[in-house]
Amino acid sequence: MPESLILTPKEMNDSLVNIGRKKAGMKLVQVFMYAILAGLYIALGAIAASVVLAAGLDQGAAKFFAGVVFSTGLILVVVAGGELFTGNMLMTAGYIEKKYFFVHIMKNWAVVWFGNFVGAAFVVYLFYGSGYLFDAHAPQGLSALGNFLAGAADKKLALDFYPAFLRGILCNILVCLAVVLSLSSVSTEGKILAIMFPITAFIIGGYEHCVANMFFLPAGLLAKGELAARWPEMINNLVPVTLGNIVGGVIIVLLHPQSFKRLEKYLRKK
Repeated sequence: MPESLILTPKEMNDSLVNIGRKKAGMKLVQVFMYAILAGLYIALGAIAASVVLAAGLDQGAAKFFAGVVFSTGLILVVVAGGELFTGNMLMTAGYIEKKYFFVHIMKNWAVVWFGNFVGAAFVVYLFYGSGYLFDAHAPQGLSALGNFLAGAADKKLALDFYPAFLRGILCNILVCLAVVLSLSSVSTEGKILAIMFPITAFIIGGYEHCVANMFFLPAGLLAKGELAARWPEMINNLVPVTLGNIVGGVIIVLLHPQSFKRLEKYLRKK
């Protein structure tokens, strides 16, 4: 048994560095397969959250419960294993410690982003084919879930670049904190609990997560039959949200005391 079930901040930083080193050394094919799994996990969590949000509950209660069930996605990534783009922003901790080169990070991020998209798109395909978006007896032929996803897609696509970028920053601050907090516990129960509250806060705040949007946007546009026509709009959302997610994740790493000390030493040498 470990001496403690909770790691210190120094131990968490060391754990981040070691995990980043392993990620940097993985074969890209392996990274891609794990990224597909992570995209699939997040999309499954997004479906659960969508069902809750479409159920007509009180707004506050709906967002809270949606956040709880959406946490399933990141719990699966952390516990079952997967490569998630937003969480991999934490690889910058190992770069600051000079454990690998920046090119390793860029390769990982690029492969993981596309792998996450493939995984999310696969779930969208299954979900669309399942018929849950449609109800022949409802107005416009959409179910309550289909109407919710169509409306959610429209709201996301209506965001200008800067608000989407800032919401991406806020989102990944919380997502990366959820990952860091999960590292603080050596028990599965502790990891699950550590993940749940930051992710719930992200859903309640209405922030933007690029991998979640890889499900929400195609699903909502398919419900309206507008995916092909509005594909460029979807990319216009994913770009600022992705950039915001990068900045949000890197902020968490740079503000960590261990990273800050390393940066101070580096700047003094300069």
